[in-house]
Parts: sequence; structure tokens; C-alpha cells
Amino acid sequence: MRSHFGRISVLALVVALVGCAPTTPSGAESRASVEPSAATTEASPSPTYELGEFPDFPEGAFSGSVAEALRAALDAAIEAGTFTGVTAAVIVADRGSWAGAAGSADGIALTADSPLPAHSVGKTVVAAEILRLAENGMLDIDAPASEHLPPELGWYDANGATIRQVLGMRSGIPNVPGAEALYYPAEKAPTAVEVFRMLPDPTDLPETGPEYADTNYVLLGAIIEHVTGRPLAEALRSDVLDDPALNGLVYTVGDALGADGWGVESTPASLARWGYELYGGSVVSDTSLREMTDFRGEWYGLGTIDFSDSGLGVGHNGISSPTTCCSEIVLAALAEEGVIISVQANLAGLASEPFSRVTRLAQLLRDAATL
Repeated sequence: MRSHFGRISVLALVVALVGCAPTTPSGAESRASVEPSAATTEASPSPTYELGEFPDFPEGAFSGSVAEALRAALDAAIEAGTFTGVTAAVIVADRGSWAGAAGSADGIALTADSPLPAHSVGKTVVAAEILRLAENGMLDIDAPASEHLPPELGWYDANGATIRQVLGMRSGIPNVPGAEALYYPAEKAPTAVEVFRMLPDPTDLPETGPEYADTNYVLLGAIIEHVTGRPLAEALRSDVLDDPALNGLVYTVGDALGADGWGVESTPASLARWGYELYGGSVVSDTSLREMTDFRGEWYGLGTIDFSDSGLGVGHNGISSPTTCCSEIVLAALAEEGVIISVQANLAGLASEPFSRVTRLAQLLRDAATL
């Protein structure tokens, strides 16, 4: 049985990380998936890694003290009123993994197996699939995107942008009217074709800089469907998501309207595992991964965001629309440490500072897992 002193020590760590003292939790532990650990608690030099060069997924779980510190971080976030419910997972190369949950969603207690929205983190999956198709010679990412559209979209010129420019949010393709309020295209039109029929004329030429628009990824979803001859969800599941460890990452919308992250749900373990496989080098080639994470002095690569200013490496985040209020998500990969962190959180209301809450919790989880 864990001693009372050990419990206080873990809470002291979380207080030090958060910077303020949370209310002491009750005796109930956060619900978490924790297996017995074979990891040693002895200090040893920490190895360093590179993007695309992670070792195989580490079997087993963290030591008890690390797992408890991670659980306590989730508890503290709930008790502080930051979230009503949160799930999270952490993977550290050559050490182990952990997934846990605290709080509730829609009145139902969350567990480490609870699926929550992944939102725009789903763009990393679509980007990887496009790059995989290019590796297999099924498309050219430097060709005009319009050359790979299905017949029903043959009238759309994609602003003359290449697939690479669409991947990097540098196409100049505008978003759907009303997107400034964070609506997804699927909430404005019933099909991908209708999405593009309702777009205003572009005002920017391609390569004027990254301008975030979900319509870029709906277009990529249509390209995937045309090139593979399969609905988007089926194409992804049979290729980049073809791994039992990723079965918890689900596209509930089968067609191209799900390509921007609309309707994507995941358990924390599957979301973090996707990050480990993608940024660790098991999904796309080294060349493709370098292209995904080449930000060219900007904040957006190819389906990947530069999180270096927050100390979280690379990855993607996402936020709910007013219709699906209210949640924030982040998937982060810290290459040198070999760390992957996923956080999926429900908020009490729309965030006034999008992503600041999940970013802070991801930072706390990083610190707890690497101390």
C-alpha cells in the first residue's frame, strides 16, 4: 500500500509544477490504465533521440511514482476547475507508457479507455496518408491539386495550388463563410462538393504564407478518395491506421468531410500511439517526415505545427466548434526526449485563449514523466 508520505510527495511535485496548491484530493484515485512496471527507479543517463528514429514502442508502464505524479496532475486540473473532464497519455521511448483520466464528460465518469474528440489532430493522419500515396507513386505532391480531384470536383481549380501547398495551408483556398467562429466545413454543407461550391473567391495567391483553413484538408480527403477509390475512413484504416494499437482512433464520418478532423475520436492511448509511430518514423519515410516538420521559418509544416516556443516540440492541436462545445486537444512529440503526450480535455465553456489550458497540462505531464 502506498504510504501517506508518498501521496503528499507526489502532490508537492504537482504543486511545484503548477505553481499553486490544489485542493487535496479525496481518497479516490483518478481512473487510469497502469500495468505493473518492470522499470527501474535507479537514475541513469537519459538517451537522446531524433525525429524518425524512435525505438520500438516501449512495452510496460512507468514506475509507480511517475504514474502517480501523472495521475495527480490530471486531478489537480479538475480540482482547479480548468477542465470538467480530461484524458491523457504519455509515452517515453525505452521507458514505458501511461494513460489516465479524471473528471467526466456529459455526466459520465471518464476512464483511460474513454474516446474523446481528436478534432484537428486528425489532420496529421490525412497528411501522412497523402505523403504515403506520394511515396508509392500514386500522386505527386508538387502537382496541381486539381489534377487529382474526383470528377464531381473537376470544375474546381483549387486556386492553382499544388498538393504540397494545400498540405501546408499555403494554398490561398479560403475557408467556408462563418469559419471565423471555428465552425467546421461539415457544419456548413452536407458534402465536400457543396463545401467548395459555397466558398468565396480566393483573395491570396498560393505561397503567401500559412493561412489556416479546414477546407484545405477536406480537399485532401477528396484527393485520397479519388486516388484510392475508397471512402476516406476506409482508405486510412487500410493504410496508415492499419495497426491494432490504433483501433481506438476512429473516423466516425466516413467521407472526405472528416479529413479536417470533424468526427474523429480517439482513446488517449491510441492517440499517443499514433504520435509515437508517426513522429518516431514508422508511418512515412524519413524524407516525408522531414517535409512534415520543415516549417520554413513559419509555424505550420505539412500537417504539423511547430510547438517549440512552448517546449512541446512538434505536433498538432484542435478545438471544438460552437456546435460541439467545448473541448481542446493537443498531440505533442518531443524528439530529443523521445516523449509523446496527448491531452483531450472538456472545458466548462468556450476558451477565451484557445489551447492555453491543454498546452499547460501537456507541459506538466512532460515534466512529471521526465523528472
